[in-house]
Amino acid sequence: MAQTAIATAESLRKAISSNEIWPAFQPLVDIHSGAIFGFEVLARWSTEDGKAIAPCAFIPIAERSDLINALTSKIVTDACRQAVTWPGSFVLAINISPTQFRDPNLFQFLTTTISATGFPLSRIHVEITESALLEDDETVKSTIQSFKSVGMGLALDDFGTGFASLTCLHGFPFDKLKIDMSFVRSMQHDSGSRKIVASVIGLGQSLGMTVVAEGVETDEQAALLRRFGCDVGQGWLFGRPADGQQTLRLLNSREQQAMPTRAANASLFHRVHQLDVLYSTAPIGFAFLDLDLRHISVNTRFAQMLGLTPDQMVNRTVHDFMPGREARHVTRDLQRVLNGETVTVEDYQPIGHEKEFFVINQRVDDDAGEPIGISVTAIDMTERRRIEAALMETEDHARWSIGLSPNIPWSSDASGVVNFMGPTPDTSKLTTADRIVDWYDRMHPDDRLRVRQEWLEWLPTGNTFETMFRMRLQDETWQWMLSRAKPHVDTGGKILKWFGVITEISAEEEFGAKSPRYRTILEMVERSAVVATGAPQDPAVPSAISFHSKKQFDANQTAPAAQDLPTEHLVSMLMRMFELSPIAMSITTSGARTSTYVKVNEAYLRLTGLKWDDIKGKRLTDEGAAIDNPARDRRHRLLAEEGSYQLEEVDIAHADGTIVPTLISAQRTVIDNISFDVEIILDVSARVRQQREIEHALKASARTDALSGLPNRAAFDEFLAEAVARNLRNDRKLALAFIDLNKFKAVNDTLGHSAGDEVLQTIASRLRESFRATDFIARIGGDEFVVVLDVDRKLAGDLQSQLLKTMERVFKPIPVNGQVTSTGAAVGVTFLQAYDTALSYVERADEYMYIAKATGERVAVVCFGQILDTSMPVPKSKYVPNS
Repeated sequence: MAQTAIATAESLRKAISSNEIWPAFQPLVDIHSGAIFGFEVLARWSTEDGKAIAPCAFIPIAERSDLINALTSKIVTDACRQAVTWPGSFVLAINISPTQFRDPNLFQFLTTTISATGFPLSRIHVEITESALLEDDETVKSTIQSFKSVGMGLALDDFGTGFASLTCLHGFPFDKLKIDMSFVRSMQHDSGSRKIVASVIGLGQSLGMTVVAEGVETDEQAALLRRFGCDVGQGWLFGRPADGQQTLRLLNSREQQAMPTRAANASLFHRVHQLDVLYSTAPIGFAFLDLDLRHISVNTRFAQMLGLTPDQMVNRTVHDFMPGREARHVTRDLQRVLNGETVTVEDYQPIGHEKEFFVINQRVDDDAGEPIGISVTAIDMTERRRIEAALMETEDHARWSIGLSPNIPWSSDASGVVNFMGPTPDTSKLTTADRIVDWYDRMHPDDRLRVRQEWLEWLPTGNTFETMFRMRLQDETWQWMLSRAKPHVDTGGKILKWFGVITEISAEEEFGAKSPRYRTILEMVERSAVVATGAPQDPAVPSAISFHSKKQFDANQTAPAAQDLPTEHLVSMLMRMFELSPIAMSITTSGARTSTYVKVNEAYLRLTGLKWDDIKGKRLTDEGAAIDNPARDRRHRLLAEEGSYQLEEVDIAHADGTIVPTLISAQRTVIDNISFDVEIILDVSARVRQQREIEHALKASARTDALSGLPNRAAFDEFLAEAVARNLRNDRKLALAFIDLNKFKAVNDTLGHSAGDEVLQTIASRLRESFRATDFIARIGGDEFVVVLDVDRKLAGDLQSQLLKTMERVFKPIPVNGQVTSTGAAVGVTFLQAYDTALSYVERADEYMYIAKATGERVAVVCFGQILDTSMPVPKSKYVPNS
């Protein structure tokens, strides 16, 4: 570290005439992007013997000794001569002493000095301190106006440490406002400094100035300044003062940009209005409570949910307008929130009322981590719940009415691929894909290919399609069915999709007499399907909830409105409710093709996996900027025509490629003739995941035999179809053992059905223990089991003897209720052949099982059409499978 020396007027005069006085450059950077836009030029004094004299020591001497102009000329000349050769369009900020502003020749002196170096005057910013403004001197005003007239910038330095009035600040054409470093360095631990910094940033931006924070030394300070909306940072974090050579190297390694200027819609004024619009016009309810659980601010939608007005809730607790029991319950939840827990209520229903709400209660902390209140977000889910219940009821009604009068709706795309069918009699078929497969399986095998060919040949005609076929409904009886379909076309006559209905044809009713009814049903189905696929509906008008037991309010009592709060408190509250809300929110300019991001909150960035720098200023249609582009145009039309939309189902692609199901609501509003869209995005992935888990569990349950715990007939059919297709393509052998119990009816008749159930459970357990984990075991009927074994050719040669030993072990005597029960089984075994289908494969194993049954043996195994002789060993070659 350099030693210090004592400065005198004489030594300063000699230093100015030598190279001991030199300019240092400290970078000014965009605090959001880190790009350099300029440098502040600082005076440095290094003596010949290596000692350093601080500016605070020699500048006052220069001012007292009439050396300030000479010092300024030296620093400005040397700085501009070096900088004019450097690349870029950066600015140089030059400090001018308050005493120099009393000199009427200051403008001429400074501009002549700079012009002699060739550095552009338009890239010079003059920095003055507040003390230069204290004297209401016409000379100061005239000099400032002269600087501005030639394009030079003007900055007010060290703001907050002097005594400048707001009138002075407003009266001079400042381009930059610099926050003194004393506030920046203490703002993390001093709430007063933090408030001053936030207020100065808001004040400067409201007056159209770029705000610079001096003395930024840590990443934490920079992060806090970015959060406050500061534009420019200066300090050791971004670069220490350096000489010309070091500064040139820095310039060559760092990005440059013009001085940051906030867009008109990003100023504090517009941010307050945007947040206020978000708060007041959002299609969901918002409220903010203080630490005493009083409602400080409530938007209209939230108040309507409780049948109240905002004035009836502001400055009051829930005990003032809720029934006692409900108020106590809500208060307990709010106390949990103050303790740091986020409380979510998925189906909140006020006592005595029908509406249901999704409510999120979250604590709001200040920048120091101290709680300042509670943010409450509520979404009316009543209509959605009603629709879900109606859909479920409709499906149940359709399913159970099939047996009385089958009317099965279906649809396909323009190419004829069926993409929808109504509910089937099988309640386990929940998805569209499962329903299509189930209905297809119910069609008579002899009719399937014919109907398919008729359908594909008919498609190009574009005329109404009609055919008949046989189908099983509630039982195994074949019913003749009529299927009709009409094309749905666009305004140009192009077929978009087909809508159809399948109905039963009875022998007692002539087709001609039923034709009008079929046509009516078809038209009804078509209209219903159009609605289901997204035709615009009349918007639901929300109805308010009124509490029968709510208290009456004195008409002379008026609660303070949110606008009566201190502005900085209101701004802070709105900002935090927006930024810290657990629900994703965004503010964009309007327009389907030109809309751009104005502001998004952290929840939005988490939901999309994007970073603000990735989408800031981008159009929503730019690559990587927008979500769900294909459906966005339709939602923009809703905003343009109706001004809002609610709870639109949208799948969002996260940055990592995963799909996030959401519900989106939006509201359009206008501020200063600029149209904005406020979008609320609710992540419903957890609920969808839960629903899928339920569907998976239901599907698993539908494929599991309840008594034995083994897969059932449906699971077996599905497994075998896949196994047959897979094994026909490789060199392995697929063996199927069809097992039918012997004398099982006698067990039920003599010991009872509970004993019979126990026998079946024991056999199922023994089968699991006796076969490999890779073998598939199922109970496909009352006393019928199957085992599917995937074996290589070596193991196939030993399969006969191994299988017989296994069957003897499985069907050992079983103790039941103190008695020993002996059962046996007839087993038919076959290998899959190249010409097999799943059906022929099972039928052959079933045929072999009946051959085994005919032997009358307790345990008999027919393998490949031959009875295994259990009394003597058999050479393997005799049983090499060939059928």
